[in-house]
Amino acid sequence: MTLSEGLKAFYPRSMPVKHTERLRSAIGGGIGIAFTALISLLIARYLHLTPWLVAPLGASAVLVFAVPSSPLAQPWSVVGGNTVSAIAGLLACNLIADPVIAASVAVGLAIGAMFTLRCIHPPGGAMALLVVLTHTQAPLFALFPAFTNSVLLVVMGLAYNFLTGKSYPHVAIPATSPRSGLLRIREEDLAAALAEHNEVLDIAPDDLARLLEISELRAWRRMAGRRTCADIMTAPVISVHFGTHLKDAWRLMESHDIKALPVVDRKRRIHGLLTRDDVLHQAALLDAENPENGLQRLITRSGQLHSEIPEVAGQIMREDYVSTGTDTLLDEMMPLFRQGDKRHVLVIDEERRLAGIISSSDMMRALFHAEN
Repeated sequence: MTLSEGLKAFYPRSMPVKHTERLRSAIGGGIGIAFTALISLLIARYLHLTPWLVAPLGASAVLVFAVPSSPLAQPWSVVGGNTVSAIAGLLACNLIADPVIAASVAVGLAIGAMFTLRCIHPPGGAMALLVVLTHTQAPLFALFPAFTNSVLLVVMGLAYNFLTGKSYPHVAIPATSPRSGLLRIREEDLAAALAEHNEVLDIAPDDLARLLEISELRAWRRMAGRRTCADIMTAPVISVHFGTHLKDAWRLMESHDIKALPVVDRKRRIHGLLTRDDVLHQAALLDAENPENGLQRLITRSGQLHSEIPEVAGQIMREDYVSTGTDTLLDEMMPLFRQGDKRHVLVIDEERRLAGIISSSDMMRALFHAEN
């Protein structure tokens, strides 16, 4: 890393936050502190308590109102983090006379306690330090103002964020549909990466996964450009009829190294889709302990008029296939890989006849070559 590159790390990065969101956060923080201060002051006057408001709550307000989706800003993090940190400060202040050592122990103990109780909240460190610096020794401090202030701030955070359209407590945005077969990052990949990173991130894993999914889809769409299905589809398509025997269908898949066969009529209109997985699933049903034996039974011609074992493609084909037109843009076709078997899209012409087939591998290969 060069010196100039190292210095850039100290330069503040631009924040992709609209002015309306900045204003919403600022107003919310002000309202949250005002509400907390007013109620706490009334309680303090009635019960003759002091102090009635603590400085670390200002930092808590920044998290609750400016970044309500942060794991560090969730209700349990705010209330639990501030309260347990106040207790840590009280312990250090009561047991250690030297203020320097007490301050160090208080902050370290607070961090350890917050990790243990799953309530990491940065202002908690300031709460523990405040207790030591003010030489507060009364155990009541943990209840009032630390706990009480935190609860009141969270209550206003719940109300204000709800009224302004923010999710708080934050719930990760669910995917609008099943994951696309084109997306390469899986939940186990993300979990392994986070474990390897071994550091607390200020974003929920579910939100991170959702952002990665959206980013990857946008990247696919950028690479797709203005190309259509006709540009990348496989044609002509190897297909079978409803009455094609499973032995013949399996032989086609094996000899051509393909994983799916469209099932069509004489005019090449689509009935369904027969996949390699469909055949293997039926084989496993016949003999779960020895699928290979089940496969041999499935693709062997019985020579009988009636059989309890499926014999032709139409008996086990799937009818939830996904199709699109030859002139469909690849950009528009991306969501189709979230439906059906998620790995194949059938392409039809103007007369609704089978014109081609696109697999997820075809799509990835075409886009990769285009990018390179």
